[in-house]
Amino acid sequence: MKRKILNAVQKFGLDMRGKTVLTEAATGNYVVTSVIAACAGANVLAYTKDSSYGSEEETTRQTSLLAESLGVESSIEIVTNLQNLDLKSVDVVTNTGFLRPLNGDLINRLSSKCVIPLMWEPWEYREGELDLDACKIKGIKVYGTNESDKRLRTMEYLGFVALELMLTNKRSPFSCPNVLLIGSKAFVNPTRDILVSSRYDVDVVTDYATEKCNVSKFDVIIVMENERNLPLIASQDAFIECSAIREDALVIHICGNVDLQEASFSFIPENPKQFGYMSYTTDYVDNQAVIDLHAAGLSVAEGMLKANALGLAGNLYKEYMELNYPSLAFSSPERW
Repeated sequence: MKRKILNAVQKFGLDMRGKTVLTEAATGNYVVTSVIAACAGANVLAYTKDSSYGSEEETTRQTSLLAESLGVESSIEIVTNLQNLDLKSVDVVTNTGFLRPLNGDLINRLSSKCVIPLMWEPWEYREGELDLDACKIKGIKVYGTNESDKRLRTMEYLGFVALELMLTNKRSPFSCPNVLLIGSKAFVNPTRDILVSSRYDVDVVTDYATEKCNVSKFDVIIVMENERNLPLIASQDAFIECSAIREDALVIHICGNVDLQEASFSFIPENPKQFGYMSYTTDYVDNQAVIDLHAAGLSVAEGMLKANALGLAGNLYKEYMELNYPSLAFSSPERW
């Protein structure tokens, strides 16, 4: 991770010197966030707690080892209790894991000059995890990350996630060439390009108003719908009914509304996530994906701090952010 983190800091031109960042200390691929901020010059408060992903001790160990390898251990303070912190001095709070929910009580303890980067695109926003109304009242800006930014290549990663899942489950283009992609264009089109280049025969559905397709020929069906909460595969009243899918076919759920409880075919994962969540994320194939994504999220935070200092508001704020940083605003102008 050491080389990848340094490359990401350079790629996004991160400079957070003199800033205090409150983020999470996590494990696995998500251990990187606090260390990226520290490598960019920030003073970091990294909050952790016991979870199914690891104990406080294990999280602290992983974070400390990575920080030491990059020489930034003195810039990161692991904290296990937010109640004892003076949050008025915090410049950035990341909307990540252990910090959620960012509720009204926590937001009211922040300075109005603080900013909150979502760390992903606004479509993934979930109301129970971040109180946007409290942020608005407090004057705290919240912006998402534009995952279509050419430095991120998130959508391309999804294609490799699909390819990895097919090959792991013995669906090569030689034995199972016929693949159907269902979902939003932003996800489906890059995935199609990756699979076609790997010699699969790929059909695409992005418009559910059209006549239903004959799915019996497909060896693999991949669901990747992040925009429309419509029933795509279910036993009845869905775009594709389970009975229409061959028993020897494989359904791969990346994201989208499905109900596979009565399926006679194979599907992964065993418990597909509900709409608005991802069953598989891009770091499934390479931790560079989450390193770049979180570096981009911190870049968005840096941009918000500069926009605040410039006294920008409304559409001027949005234009400044989306022109100069890998950011994406909420659709509602009241959030700009």
